Amino acid sequence: MLRKVGPSLSTELVERLVAEGVSADAARQRIARGARDFDVVKLAGVRFQHNARFLYLSDQFGDAPFWLAVERAFQRGGAAYWAAVTGMKARGGRVRLIDFPGVCGAPTSRKGQYPPRHLLDRLIAIQLLEIEEISEETYVKFRPHVYQCDTPEVLRARTLAESVALEGVRDWMRKLGFTSYRQTRIRGEDPAPEVSSIAWDLSGPSYIRPLARAGEVRLKPGFVVADINLRGLLDAPAVAAMVRKHDMACALPTFPPIMPFLIAEAFTADGHSLAKQKGMLPTTTAQLLGDIIARALHELVDMLTNLGATVAVNPEHLDKVLRELTRIEGAADNLRGALFELAVAYLVKEVDGGFVKAGVQVKDPLTRRAADIDVLLDRPDGKSVLAIECKAKVPGNMVTLDQVRRWREDRVPVIYEALSAAGRYAGRSFSFEFWSNGRFRPDAAAWLADQTADPRFEIVWRDGDAVRAYLGLAKSGAITKIMNEHYFRHPLASLNKSAPVAPTGNQH
Repeated sequence: MLRKVGPSLSTELVERLVAEGVSADAARQRIARGARDFDVVKLAGVRFQHNARFLYLSDQFGDAPFWLAVERAFQRGGAAYWAAVTGMKARGGRVRLIDFPGVCGAPTSRKGQYPPRHLLDRLIAIQLLEIEEISEETYVKFRPHVYQCDTPEVLRARTLAESVALEGVRDWMRKLGFTSYRQTRIRGEDPAPEVSSIAWDLSGPSYIRPLARAGEVRLKPGFVVADINLRGLLDAPAVAAMVRKHDMACALPTFPPIMPFLIAEAFTADGHSLAKQKGMLPTTTAQLLGDIIARALHELVDMLTNLGATVAVNPEHLDKVLRELTRIEGAADNLRGALFELAVAYLVKEVDGGFVKAGVQVKDPLTRRAADIDVLLDRPDGKSVLAIECKAKVPGNMVTLDQVRRWREDRVPVIYEALSAAGRYAGRSFSFEFWSNGRFRPDAAAWLADQTADPRFEIVWRDGDAVRAYLGLAKSGAITKIMNEHYFRHPLASLNKSAPVAPTGNQH
């Protein structure tokens, strides 16, 4: 039967036999005997409703029909697993490990419910998900090749755009009085946004009348929560997973009311209709933040992925996006940090020439360790290859010893092995540089200066003064304007003048 109908739940096989005239008891016995006597495998560690098991033949494991059957089984009898898989698919098949609890929608601690870590462990055990570490970030991603899986660069760009949008939404909710000004949290903060032991992208207590309840002394707040997904159109399955998440949050009878927002670039007709039917508040970034900001968020993702990969973006456009998005309170520092590497990439191409890429991921062919290169410049006429680590700093913050040690001891060796193994760089010399618009702590600069020179490559580090001197070589007024206005002439820059600094022009 499994050869005929494919991998199935044991309850589905019983139903098929009953439909053929076999009694339910006899059908269950036949399925049990078959599972013992033939080459039948049970999906390890995952149980479904009514103690059903997912059965398949050993040679059926791992192909596209197998995983489709697993998803159908989850939808029918394993809702928590289905929600986790659907959430992963809606976000392109890759999320940061720290974001997985919000993606799967499971409560972290509730009797009778699987917590996020259990779901993740089980999905890893059946080889549907896997953990991947790249540089300083840990990801959860689909393991089978039949699933689409966004690159880390795409995910980072979208995560940044979503973070900027969340800052704007939080500001909007605060100003309208939807949520408490001081207690509204967004993804990435500590404490994290959590309501009813479930992680959200935004949460805050609300004292508005439909949500608040009278207490003995003062009002008891309800809550406003929001999840955001800026990966194109949000369809009905993605919305259904969010509906289940909200239902889980409201399942406790004594918990106060929760108002749920679902934020996307756009919704399919079915997705929007389902959200409205279930009492969700589906809304777009354009509706909440305006068309100009929504368009700038979309352009931000383009600049950091398709266009930014080869720095095929002019500095005037980069300046325009920075100006539009830094109007959002709280977003400026995140944006300056992420776009610093694009600005540096354009700058080195302007000054040195050659072919430049931003946000390049490489892997050491021997150790399989991966690392990210912020800016990679292939200098013209077969000259050296330059790999730059970029660290944008707000006034008052400096590059630390820990940051330069991780770069020099961890990233540089991985990047060197990866690049030197690539045939197109054979016989080339390599230079690794650490750039910051800020300053290096004295212990960080001293440690770099004390390192023994490596004959295989050159190590250079540039602080803000050295980067500004390099900027003086650029002919483009646009890139000079961007660097000066967004990275050197910060309105708070005067606060940093009294800080102890390392000497400028450091290199070894």
